[in-house]
Amino acid sequence: MKVLFAHGFEGVPNGRKARYLRDVAQLDVVAPLMNGKGWSFEDHIAVVEETLADDGDIELLVGSSMGAFAVAAAAARHRQRKLQLVLLAPAVGIHQAWIEQLGEDGIKLWAEMGHLQYHHQGVGHHVELPYRLFTQCRENADVVCTHPTVVVHGLRDDVVPVSNALALAQRSPGVRRLYAVDDGHRLLDSLALIGEAITLLRSPR
Repeated sequence: MKVLFAHGFEGVPNGRKARYLRDVAQLDVVAPLMNGKGWSFEDHIAVVEETLADDGDIELLVGSSMGAFAVAAAAARHRQRKLQLVLLAPAVGIHQAWIEQLGEDGIKLWAEMGHLQYHHQGVGHHVELPYRLFTQCRENADVVCTHPTVVVHGLRDDVVPVSNALALAQRSPGVRRLYAVDDGHRLLDSLALIGEAITLLRSPR
């Protein structure tokens, strides 16, 4: 089975989750650079959509954090395509975390400046995050999953609360199961659940 893996905001295409899919789950992994088109959320969605358009054999989408959010948003725009989703700590509602971190004045300044200077650990230097990253994440916060979907989220997630994943599951008819696990945002202690989620999606309902 061919799988598209969408890494998180601070992640890289060949991180631990991508290697798990390739080396342990023995899947054919396509892992694009999620910031390859830019730093807005629509740029992330466009990477997923372009990868899907380029490869009609991809049926399984696995995303982590912001990548999971982008996967959910992209799939929602392609409801007729046969897809299955595994969302790992999806960053749905991340704009609320930014409001809490920056405060209303910080968000207002971000809007006035048009960008936010941010030291990105994945690329190792400062990048300029456009204000539309915030507005586009806010606009897509109510995304609904209609494709068969499994969500895995950590109870100790200090980036995106597990309640966001629960709300996503409750409004999404495609979500077959939500695993709420004793783990943090990166879910490094729960990699085996990726394989379990894929098995669940493959099994007849």
